[in-house]
Amino acid sequence: MPKLAPYQLRDFRRGVIRKSSVCNFLAPENSVSHSLNINYDYIIGSAAVRSGTTKLGATVASNKTPLGLYNFVGTGGSPNLALAVYSGAANASIYYYDTSWHTSGATALNNSAKNRFTTLGGRVFRVSTGDAMTSSADGNTWNTTDCITTNSVVPSLVFRYKGRLLASGYSGFKDRVYFSSIISPNASPFITWNTDPDTGDWIDINPDDGGNVTGFAETSSYVLIFKNTGMYRLDVVNKTADAQNIYNIGSVSQESIVTCQGVTYFFSGQDIRRTDGGYPEQISRLGVQDIIDAIPQANWGNVATGTDGLNVFFSIGNVTLGTNTDDQTTYNNVVLKFSPRDESWSIHSYADTFRYFCNFTTTDGLTMVGSDTSGDVQTMNSGTTDNTTPIYFELETQELEFTGRQNLKKISDRLVVFSNNGLDSQLQVREDGDDYIPINIDLSKRVNIGEEINASGNFFTFKWFGSSSGTPPIFEGIYLDNVVDQGVVNR
Repeated sequence: MPKLAPYQLRDFRRGVIRKSSVCNFLAPENSVSHSLNINYDYIIGSAAVRSGTTKLGATVASNKTPLGLYNFVGTGGSPNLALAVYSGAANASIYYYDTSWHTSGATALNNSAKNRFTTLGGRVFRVSTGDAMTSSADGNTWNTTDCITTNSVVPSLVFRYKGRLLASGYSGFKDRVYFSSIISPNASPFITWNTDPDTGDWIDINPDDGGNVTGFAETSSYVLIFKNTGMYRLDVVNKTADAQNIYNIGSVSQESIVTCQGVTYFFSGQDIRRTDGGYPEQISRLGVQDIIDAIPQANWGNVATGTDGLNVFFSIGNVTLGTNTDDQTTYNNVVLKFSPRDESWSIHSYADTFRYFCNFTTTDGLTMVGSDTSGDVQTMNSGTTDNTTPIYFELETQELEFTGRQNLKKISDRLVVFSNNGLDSQLQVREDGDDYIPINIDLSKRVNIGEEINASGNFFTFKWFGSSSGTPPIFEGIYLDNVVDQGVVNR
């Protein structure tokens, strides 16, 4: 029985590629079949446990529902505020953070409607389905300056584009996009609106496609208009403009759309796609499609996207995989992370449920923050715990066959594991898809050697897992010194 050449697995740069999407024969060895709370873009080739989350200031509204989150930066960089909307006992309120959280003067908002924001001319504008459009220059005092106040139009979407505002989501005309005048900074008001239903400044976005406008994005020289039935594009805004229909898949909400490094990413309900203004490319199939398929349709509207400037995050809530099978597993507070630099997916599970993300400029620079259902706003990718909760992590390799699945192999003697800060982690092996078997090995060093390994099968899966609340552990790979090929054997 021939002894095979030593085998090493030291490259995980492809991230997660799910078994449900790619057969074992085609799955790249430098990917993993499953992982939780592990990133592949920190150190190319290595698997590193993600950073945690830390609370931004005190709790904003204990155990209340988040209804909006935005970073308002005024002209010249002042003020620089995080704005958060939370439900209350009877009404929602806007809170603002400078160095601590304060309750603004807006304390009688609809208690369940989502709030969206944008900035123009040193003012922040707020809309929702439940309240009239308002604006503020300081985050505290809110009024209708420069807002839509005519023809009973109450938009639920607002977006800045080329020196003007776009507004949509009015229940009376769900396909209609209203546009303001171009800003005139020295005038008062500095923008105006004409919402007349016959002669106003508006564009109807394909009223015959059966959908409603759900969000906006900007890429290159285009404004993208999403409906739940498709994606449209405008390169000029006027009453005679005709929106170009780019694709017949749209986005479920404004919160499920984000732009990172000039490219727009969105959750369609069916998948995750990206576009630079042209055909939207599906990117979710290999890494996370089975997880997306498990999102209950009733929860699509709660999917939230964010970016840290380099990566894109999709918070999707709780999902159950393998329903009605022995492998049924529920993952809580799931956030899917895509790294455009490496074209890799990571799957995270947090201690809290995040409903909104935005970027907020602190003394440490631009960072991503999220509002959660516990009533906190938290800084993402910060610290070594999830707001004091340890981070559980796990990684499962692809099914390793060595010479081919048809041959029986035996692993004996030594196994070497390369790791960093792996003191509290463990390693297991699974033979031919059976239950995992613990491997007796101390992973506290950079090079760790396990003795008397005894595993036999046609293929093997290794699992690395643990819980971290200190310096994030890093898994750098394995080395097998003694693998014997026993040929084609009927076991």
